[in-house]
Amino acid sequence: MSSAAFWRLIDRLGIPDADALNLIGYPGKLPASGKRPRFRLTTRQTRTANALAEVGTALEAVGKTSAWLRQRNRSTPFSGGAPLAVMVAGNDE
Repeated sequence: MSSAAFWRLIDRLGIPDADALNLIGYPGKLPASGKRPRFRLTTRQTRTANALAEVGTALEAVGKTSAWLRQRNRSTPFSGGAPLAVMVAGNDE
């Protein structure tokens, strides 16, 4: 997956840029200019991006929008947090 395809996916899912980079374990940060970095995804990063694409497909299949990722959820795996926040926090561990 190219970085351009990755950023299209992130836009489709409505994931903030910093969270997106955290999710794939990107070693750098967003530049001060705010311009999105271009990079070649590693195998691990590609697997993570593909999993995010599958999440988007699953949401569409059950009639949910990507906004679901940012909504608080009381279900057990989320414990009142938003799914995206749980994914980002899990990646920090």
